[in-house]
Amino acid sequence: MEEIFGPNGLIALHHPDYEYRPGQLAMAEGVATALESRRHLLVEAGTGTGKTLAYLVPAVATGKRVIISTGTKNLQEQLFFKDIPFLQSILPRKFKATYLKGRSNYVCLHRLRRAESAPVLEGLEEVDHFTRVSRWAYDTETGDRAELKELPESLPFWRHIDARSDICIGSKCPSFDACFITRARQNALESEIVIVNHHLFFADLALRDKEWGQVLPDYNAVIFDEAHQLEDVAMQYFGAGVSSFQIDDMLGDI
Repeated sequence: MEEIFGPNGLIALHHPDYEYRPGQLAMAEGVATALESRRHLLVEAGTGTGKTLAYLVPAVATGKRVIISTGTKNLQEQLFFKDIPFLQSILPRKFKATYLKGRSNYVCLHRLRRAESAPVLEGLEEVDHFTRVSRWAYDTETGDRAELKELPESLPFWRHIDARSDICIGSKCPSFDACFITRARQNALESEIVIVNHHLFFADLALRDKEWGQVLPDYNAVIFDEAHQLEDVAMQYFGAGVSSFQIDDMLGDI
């Protein structure tokens, strides 16, 4: 870690805004020790510590698959589009990384083809948007809705063409080989670093808990960034809740 984060290390040689941070080095050494000894580690790092690089470098150094789970989209994009490409360009160990999202973020080619010949639009103003989505779907490499930055955030017809699991027909689908979910999972299987959000991580954990399968590939370790959100997210998948509306509804049924 000293050879990478130290005053004369790799980052100092290649990063234009390098600043030696003892806290960053101490965190990287702590993460490396925890991963090597397979022990838990809790870190509180203030703003400016450079924590993303401090946990990414030790994760890459293991040579094994590590899940990085975050709470916000901004941090996921920083990791995948900024920090990881930087490390891929300077670290001697070559590695592959993948960014996985929930299924509803991806377009389903099978449902899209059906929608092209069936009425799913709620108004004429959606025709142009649907045409642009349709053209994009056959050119994109990822099928990720986030690529459509020029379109409104809310597209009423998206729910008719997304890749939600409850309507997926799996290997029976005529578009299975071209499916963006299939591609994303294959990329994850070939990657050492897999970036997800807390919701996707706990959705996968809930499936494994019930022995219904899994969403994420098997992994050796997980690093939670923005871990203060974990309690609320975990409670959604492993807790139970009841509301007065549900009670009234049940009493009505009785």
